[in-house]
Amino acid sequence: MEGRMPRYHRHAEISTYYLERVERQASLLTFELRSAQLSLKPFCAHWDAIDQLHRDLNRALNVLNGRPADYERPHGAPMSGG
Repeated sequence: MEGRMPRYHRHAEISTYYLERVERQASLLTFELRSAQLSLKPFCAHWDAIDQLHRDLNRALNVLNGRPADYERPHGAPMSGG
């Protein structure tokens, strides 16, 4: 049994540690993508690619957080108490 690498136990769901790291990186990426998108003409190829990446990233984060993929956080209007 010498020379064998240890086998890692695999899980069905992402750990809190990795989820927090992924969410942090996704937040940084979202900020940069929004900044870049503001410099582009709307509905051109690059603008559309960034827009699609936003949607895909949100869907992935929803699934990783145990929400439906198409979940959208309700808008909390300032005067609505939400």
